[in-house]
Amino acid sequence: MSAAGFSARGPLLAALAMALGLMGCGQQPSARVSLCGPAGQLRVGFVGAEEGRGSSGAAVLTDQDISRLRDLLTVASQCEVMLEPVASPEQAHQRLGASEWDVAFLPPGLAALALESSANRGYSLLRPLGQRSQSRSQLLVRAGSDRRAVADLKGARLGLLPRGSLTGFYLPLYNLHGLSLQSVHYALSYQELLDQLRKGQLDVIAWDAALPDPGGDVRVIVNDPNLIPVGALVLSQPLVAADHQPFLKLLDESAAQLPPSLGYVAGVLPEAQPLQRLRTVVTNVESWTLPLEGRPYAVYGRKQQLKDEGVMR
Repeated sequence: MSAAGFSARGPLLAALAMALGLMGCGQQPSARVSLCGPAGQLRVGFVGAEEGRGSSGAAVLTDQDISRLRDLLTVASQCEVMLEPVASPEQAHQRLGASEWDVAFLPPGLAALALESSANRGYSLLRPLGQRSQSRSQLLVRAGSDRRAVADLKGARLGLLPRGSLTGFYLPLYNLHGLSLQSVHYALSYQELLDQLRKGQLDVIAWDAALPDPGGDVRVIVNDPNLIPVGALVLSQPLVAADHQPFLKLLDESAAQLPPSLGYVAGVLPEAQPLQRLRTVVTNVESWTLPLEGRPYAVYGRKQQLKDEGVMR
């Protein structure tokens, strides 16, 4: 995504600039410093909270939303903003691993991954993203399949979302630990996985229980007990150590200007405990040799059991 600086973009930018000037009554405008990354810009990643819900060709954000979000972040940070919406959690995984983003809007799986990084390169949770739902990781087979238990999935063709998704990647593999699979395949949406399952191209697929009922021609073979938390807005550790509160305050006051699909909740800290719990799953799976597209795969490696197994509350 191309860079955007302080170019005027009409009433929204002017209104945000006015709001910025009014922040902290009695403070001098010069007292406020820019919140920029090491490169002198603010590098912002955007994945959103609804991973796997759209189609592979769907835009992550509309052009209007990109412009509005970039304007808001530009005024809030007083920096040139590099905004990078990505459709694939795998792309986001690579950016986070390389600390290429200073700020990121992430679904829960990637938020848990961001917590896993080292202190100097990691991220802190700032605000929750997304709407609460009954999101859980499941594995589906065709209704007529003779596979009835996890052990029956040995030698199956598995369909997943890309690396970075809790319901579509980490939890399915965690639950299949100890099995050898014929092959692993990826799609950017659950609907694409479902279509491939119905066509007989896959034997088992990842699914999210919060999605509409897929129909009577498929059935659940694995129902993970962990309720998936919402996503999070995260900030890199170097910027957490800086004066980031004015930046966060303006985002809170301008929450109505953010894309509604984000589910940004102003003035509230994310619930870290559920993400920390599922961080154990992410840590374990990330330590394994990970599956390649269309290749045989053995789901083996360290598997640390979760404490207090059962439904998360």
